[in-house]
Amino acid sequence: MSLPMPKSPGPTSKPARLTAPHWLTCQRVVLYAALVLSLDLAFLGARVWAAYVSHLPAAAFGYDFAVFWSASYVTMHSGALSAYDPLLIQQAVLSLLHRPPTDFGTPWVYPPTFLLLVWPLSLLPFPPSYLAFVVIGVVFAGFACSQILMQRLTWAFWVPALAFPSVWIAVMAGQNSFYTLGLAGLGLSLMDRRPWLAGICIGLLAIKPQFGIVFALALLLGRQWRVIAAATITVATLCAISGLVLGFETFGKFLISLSLFGRFIVERSAHWPGGIASAFGGARSLGLSPTVAYLIHATFAVPAVLLVSYLSIIKARLELRAAAIGVATILAQPYLLGYDLVWLALPILFLVVDGHRHGWLMGDVPILIAAWLAPLVFFIMGPAVLIVIVALMVMLIRRSRMVPGCAPLLPTSRPVSH
Repeated sequence: MSLPMPKSPGPTSKPARLTAPHWLTCQRVVLYAALVLSLDLAFLGARVWAAYVSHLPAAAFGYDFAVFWSASYVTMHSGALSAYDPLLIQQAVLSLLHRPPTDFGTPWVYPPTFLLLVWPLSLLPFPPSYLAFVVIGVVFAGFACSQILMQRLTWAFWVPALAFPSVWIAVMAGQNSFYTLGLAGLGLSLMDRRPWLAGICIGLLAIKPQFGIVFALALLLGRQWRVIAAATITVATLCAISGLVLGFETFGKFLISLSLFGRFIVERSAHWPGGIASAFGGARSLGLSPTVAYLIHATFAVPAVLLVSYLSIIKARLELRAAAIGVATILAQPYLLGYDLVWLALPILFLVVDGHRHGWLMGDVPILIAAWLAPLVFFIMGPAVLIVIVALMVMLIRRSRMVPGCAPLLPTSRPVSH
């Protein structure tokens, strides 16, 4: 089917009424997502069989969470500085997962702000601690998504959400992606309504500071002073508490550990297990030098950051600014793994809200579906996932120029009146 394009806006232009994608009903969304969810669960079952029936160490769940739990255990028994000893952490992780040593280590490279939060994890044995960490993370991320959509969540939300492939990647790894996604989602959805609370959520991204850099730029250019103040106070408070509890010398250890790990990534990124999802990782997998890989990475990251800057300066509607921040944060990371792609939920959800309120352009819905499937694309075709993310950028540019209409995504939804 074809969707009519809106006319160019003029001083007397009326809002264009865009054709809704009637083929995508609530029932079909649930059905198609359920089919993908069945594939996710089949893979999950195969992984369980391989890990706990066939006893293949490489298939064990919670590989990344084992690093968190080990950092907690080492901190409790040997002090916080010991968490930054890569040999101690590797020994603990390999012991937990019954794995032989590999060329790819398992260092703790997170800041003391995150070490403070994971410190209690080893109070529980590894399996229940892992389960609690994942379940709480999924619930928190789901709550944040409900704030983006600002409506009661039904099966039409939960089935696609649970079928989102990166969810299961993050679950099996035991990563903190659900927590950073939840903080970002809450911060963005509350930014214009409750700026102080939004700033606290964004400030808490100091647990993984590289995911907060684009936020800082967007807030400054958007002159969101109350959000900036709340985020700054939150970061300062979290750092102060971390230093008082764990010792301020842990920040120096963190910087050293981060530098060593950064060099390790550059040296080994061409052969990284499972691949790196960024433009840098894709270039390195093709055998290109680190310098060329960083230049290629910049060709993706810089336009995304410029788009965020432009939308922030002109005070574009919140949905477009939030979606752009999500896209730029993903594209800006040289070290991006499959579980980080759970952050694609941000542009997907905010663009769904924007489409519901202002109408759809031709190609919008297929791009969102492709973004939802992007984690599968990564595992099948590696860096091809970048094409999908660039398509989201193009969609954002087009929607920032469109004449608002009134055509909801799902025909069963009530259209928003203007």
